[in-house]
Amino acid sequence: MSLSHLRPLSFGEILDGAFVLYRRHFGTFFTTAIIPLLPVALLWGVFGYMTGGASEFTASFGLLFLAVYPVMIVGTMLVWGALIHETSRAVEGGSIDRGEAYRVGLRRMLPGIAAGFLFLILFALGLVLLVVPGILVCIALFATWHVVVIEGRGPVEALSRSRELARGAWGRIFGVMVVATIIVMIPSMLVGATTGAMLAGAVLTSGDPDAVAGAMGTFSAVNNVLSILLSALTTPFLTAALTVLYYDRRVRTEALDLEVATERLGVLA
Repeated sequence: MSLSHLRPLSFGEILDGAFVLYRRHFGTFFTTAIIPLLPVALLWGVFGYMTGGASEFTASFGLLFLAVYPVMIVGTMLVWGALIHETSRAVEGGSIDRGEAYRVGLRRMLPGIAAGFLFLILFALGLVLLVVPGILVCIALFATWHVVVIEGRGPVEALSRSRELARGAWGRIFGVMVVATIIVMIPSMLVGATTGAMLAGAVLTSGDPDAVAGAMGTFSAVNNVLSILLSALTTPFLTAALTVLYYDRRVRTEALDLEVATERLGVLA
């Protein structure tokens, strides 16, 4: 997939394009997604060995949460910024450079965080208004981070720009987001169910509160480490799906395919 082959895509072609990008650049996408979150995985892994009893579990969990949460936010925003840059380069037919992707992610992190904060406020307000408006907010603002990273716009302008791209295609955007999210969530749900069943078994077979607390610490650490690894596997697909959708909306609303073709003819002339 490249800009030279841009055209309006069907619903299935958008998802297929995301799978193509994911398979073609799997190694690069996976390492890009996992490297910034390795410190978080390490902290969670160590956590399993820090908890030997109920009191230790409670105190350690609180301290670890305070330490991990800021790192998780920064790492996640860096991953999303870098992956958006890489998937956009892949769609455009350019070469992918992980170092460049991280640099773009770092440069656009502050406006990305600001846009994310505004998004969460609007989403929360939408949920308060009987859920449906919250879903509509997600649809209208589907391309917010792509606009921030790819087009270099500010947070407020990115929200407005995403809403313009979504106009007239809310059903299609909703469908792509739902299907891509389900694909991403299935592995995490399976891991959560497995670790939950193992924890429940440990609780049922032990009547010692300290032993139960220690098991909770271990299973919590294992579950969070596995969640981070799964995130590195699945987030690139979700990013790719939204990136293909973003370019499809630009083709349909701005005739991006004709613009690129005209530019190529000008160069050849």
